[in-house]
Amino acid sequence: MQNYEELFNTLQAMDKSLKESAATVAKLQKAIQKNTEMGNLNEVKKGLSALADAVEQLKARAAVMDAEVNGFDTKAYFIDGDFTRQLLDACAGKGIDVKGEKGVYEMFPYKVRVLSDEEHAGEVYIDRKKAPSCRPAYVADLIRAGQAKLYAAPFKAAAFMSELSDAYEITCLRSGARIGSTQALNKIYKSMVPMARARKDYDMQAFAFDLARLYEEGPDAWVTKNGAQYAFGTSRDGASGIRVLSRAGVESFISTLRSLNSGNE
Repeated sequence: MQNYEELFNTLQAMDKSLKESAATVAKLQKAIQKNTEMGNLNEVKKGLSALADAVEQLKARAAVMDAEVNGFDTKAYFIDGDFTRQLLDACAGKGIDVKGEKGVYEMFPYKVRVLSDEEHAGEVYIDRKKAPSCRPAYVADLIRAGQAKLYAAPFKAAAFMSELSDAYEITCLRSGARIGSTQALNKIYKSMVPMARARKDYDMQAFAFDLARLYEEGPDAWVTKNGAQYAFGTSRDGASGIRVLSRAGVESFISTLRSLNSGNE
């Protein structure tokens, strides 16, 4: 079994000596430049000789580090499942809620995909963005930091409730149902974002995150400016509902929305 943290610790120790060699090279180069300006060619010659030795030492240390890096089989690391297991362990250690299996996970509100086939082994995607890392702990940090940033961002509950109300009414009209009927949230989402192209910018995961924040604020926030009151319907699992998490990690499956009154005409 491979473990990136073991490689990381090895490379960290090597990186210290690499930095020392690089610093020596930089120091000698500055001295050569200064002596060149002064016209002290004897010291320039001595400096160039010392620089050549320092460069060789730097190259030797870089070669050792390169051998360690090349000895780590990234493709096998993913195909054998070591990366995925260590990522899930890292997420558990950081308190990240994870649902899913076989390389496809929901880490609310993100969808995380770990590719482990021969052609794409080594690729990790957080939503549609490729994570430039094969270090599980770093990927877990990216996810945790992203979640914290999203929750810290201002949320305009009233504005979202108004948009949700408009989409609900459009959904009722399209289905020939009366205002006050129960409508599925996945249909309301399609009314809110009717163009498939626009759903790339505001996908179902983003919709679920907004729902989670609105739902957590409670019934007092489920009222539009004109006084129309709404209620969410829940289900027991994700088969018929949209999975959301509160800040505290409480799981709910919200499936429907209905208007309790028509508000002020």
